[in-house]
Amino acid sequence: MCGIAGIIRFGDAPVDLDKLRGMLGKLVHRGRDSFGIAYGSARNQAERTFISAGEVALGHRRLSIIDLSMAASQPMQYDDGRLWLVFNGEIYNYLELRSELVTSGYLFKTGSDTEVVLAAYRCWGKQCVERFNGMFAFALWDEAAQVLFCARDHFGIKPFYYYRSESLLAFASESKALSMFHGNALDAQSIAAYLLGSYVPGSSSIFQGVRKLLPGHTMSVKPSGETVVSRYWRMSRYADQADDRPARQKLKENLEHAVKRQLRSDVPVGALLSGGVDSGMVVALASRMTQAMDTYSVGFEGHAVNELPAAAYVAKRFGTRHHEMLVDNTSAMAYLDIALSHLTEPIADTAIIPSYLLSRMASEDGVKVLLSGTGGDEVFGGYGRYVGSSLKRRVFTKLPAFFRQAIGRLLPTDSKLGARFSNTSLDMLFVTGGNFELCQDMLGSSTAMSGLLAQMADALRVPDALAVPLLYQQMLFDLYFYLPDEILLLFDQMSMANTIEGRVPLIDVDVVQTAYRFPPRSHVCGSRTKVLFREIAEEQLGHEHVWRKKSGFSGPVAWWVNKNRGQFVDAVKSIADIPGLGPFAAVCQSRWARSAEIGESSAQALFLLYCLRRWYDHTLGNA
Repeated sequence: MCGIAGIIRFGDAPVDLDKLRGMLGKLVHRGRDSFGIAYGSARNQAERTFISAGEVALGHRRLSIIDLSMAASQPMQYDDGRLWLVFNGEIYNYLELRSELVTSGYLFKTGSDTEVVLAAYRCWGKQCVERFNGMFAFALWDEAAQVLFCARDHFGIKPFYYYRSESLLAFASESKALSMFHGNALDAQSIAAYLLGSYVPGSSSIFQGVRKLLPGHTMSVKPSGETVVSRYWRMSRYADQADDRPARQKLKENLEHAVKRQLRSDVPVGALLSGGVDSGMVVALASRMTQAMDTYSVGFEGHAVNELPAAAYVAKRFGTRHHEMLVDNTSAMAYLDIALSHLTEPIADTAIIPSYLLSRMASEDGVKVLLSGTGGDEVFGGYGRYVGSSLKRRVFTKLPAFFRQAIGRLLPTDSKLGARFSNTSLDMLFVTGGNFELCQDMLGSSTAMSGLLAQMADALRVPDALAVPLLYQQMLFDLYFYLPDEILLLFDQMSMANTIEGRVPLIDVDVVQTAYRFPPRSHVCGSRTKVLFREIAEEQLGHEHVWRKKSGFSGPVAWWVNKNRGQFVDAVKSIADIPGLGPFAAVCQSRWARSAEIGESSAQALFLLYCLRRWYDHTLGNA
């Protein structure tokens, strides 16, 4: 797990190395073990340091996990300097790939997975990414082909941001590291999208001119400026096998293999333990494959459900060295501000607090890798929105697709209901968070709202959506957008804020592809969610634990808001300081000025605005 950055110039102008050093300076927290730069100039070969041509410079901040020696430092070269690589992440099947490559005659100087990526590219070209099982974002300079080849893993576990102008393309692990190019100018459409969903979905970013390389995509960039973005992976098989003993056995084996691969490390490995079935299953499997590991849990004062006893039960059952923390109201606000300061984009999710604290606890104990149950809901159908958490939602999901779309066409194009009936992706965006009315207030006109909804419907299109059952349409939206742009980005940022590598075994590509081949009823049956996964986990965790009511990895928003009303209302008042949001701030203020008690819906809206405001403060250095 590391931080990567780089610049490729179009034309004869040399790369400004001070800018690259500045980019790496903003990524120190991602890797404190070492850093390096490789660069060159086509105009002046006498000053060439590493790379011979193309006006290319690559930079890296290293967090040493596999092969701790300096020989595994980056940027790493291969084949006498023909290839140069900066790589963030882990290739979990690197030992298997290395063995295959050695058989084919390839030689290795290190024990790192980074060198395996280079050899794999040398052997299989751009198709090498299709063979990787892991989490990764990398940029590889090919001297012979004169091309910068960039890639992001199947599910977007690792981030990859880039800025492109007529003269250059710059990339980095975090969008804040590109500030010398985007100048901290915010994108108004992305702010509106954030208000709709509580995060910025798709290829857009909160900053003007900055985009994300989408999960399962590669990008090739030539010194001429020619840029090609291609998709190398998508889910292709759905509900095409029976839910029988062999199929379940295959899924069990994939789960075990995923955990075993992700325990590979030359540094201590721990695990997050929320008390739920996902993290519990990861700990259960990992405890059979390693000596007593450290596990970490957080609970909240004022929360209706305290997950700490459930987490302690799992820890005791599997003999882990367990650590827990109870967060009170005052501390929660302080930790929220600290966590927001580490986000590269605003995210309004209370899980930011436990994610930050758990990573900090592990870091203080000397643990450098944390396993997490993140992704279990998206992979195995764990959310209430899939079954209908209310009568209206159940009726909505039972309507045939053609009927929903017909109704949607009859409703105004700027309406929330019309958007939900017309487009499954927008429906899923709205039910995962955000506040439609706030977005309307910001845009100020029905024309602007209609335009935004149309734009987002196109940007958040799920491939082959109409060809698969509704459950998988919903899960695919979460897999392609909600998971990478909200859940995984949050986990990456909070773990990296503490220089911790976070790993997510339930989002192993073999596990995901196997899970989606089961019939929908295997995952969701009546009002029950995550049925298949719970039944598999029962033999590890016990019936009572796996069928407990889902609490979620979150905090009590309404309680926090009412206990800290002044802080939240003041943040809303100061929204006017963000360029372009002055009139919007006045509308927001009037909503909560006279409320004696702030209800759940209003509390969520205030939390959304508070996170935006405080993130903005920290980003521009005003906090």
